[in-house]
Amino acid sequence: MWLVLCSTDDVPALWAATRLRARGVSPVVVLSPELLHYGTGWTHRVGNRAAASVRFVLADGTRIDGREIRGVLNRLAVLPPELVDQFASADRVYALQEWTAFHISWLACLTVPVLNRPVMQGLCGAWRHRSEWTWLAGQAGLETYPCRLDSTSPAEQAPPLVRGRTVFVIDGQATDETLPPSVAAACGNLGTLAETRLIGVDLDADSLRFVSASPRPDLRLGGDALVEALASTFGAI
Repeated sequence: MWLVLCSTDDVPALWAATRLRARGVSPVVVLSPELLHYGTGWTHRVGNRAAASVRFVLADGTRIDGREIRGVLNRLAVLPPELVDQFASADRVYALQEWTAFHISWLACLTVPVLNRPVMQGLCGAWRHRSEWTWLAGQAGLETYPCRLDSTSPAEQAPPLVRGRTVFVIDGQATDETLPPSVAAACGNLGTLAETRLIGVDLDADSLRFVSASPRPDLRLGGDALVEALASTFGAI
């Protein structure tokens, strides 16, 4: 089975799940933080002598065994605070941190493709300030717009208003075959430097200069080419 982890209002993730099913990837199971939180049982083992493992049962009785998972599309940016509303107010932050750490651990134990694995800077890949993305983009070989910060204006600057074009990068490869080879290679380099398996790179559609990037892009903009790339990455074709 393949898992799509997302919030209930994550329309791009739900779109991707539907398109993967239409592509013949089956079964694709969509799991929200609420479905995971209110499951009836979790077993997660880690240790030095045996491989880490995970198994859990959803409230409807569906059993998920880590050994049967073949790929994960992880879109969980954060866990909703309301999941711990039943705790005393003084314990809620701690409980949410522990629940977040648990998700980091069980996803880390999977040996299948996970797009994207949790890191300390975000549950579905690192969230970076635009200045950091801009610096990485320059290192990757993309032309960039100025991004200046100083002690008098530390707030994040808004990206320039341009006609945008989103390029999807999976495992250091751009999925858009219409890009000039040098730009496609630079976008791939950015994914590698970001150490994030799936990113969306927003470019100025006219100049192809870098604007921004995200580990949680609008997947619908990738169309059939992105769905094909996802299926290939998950070993489903």
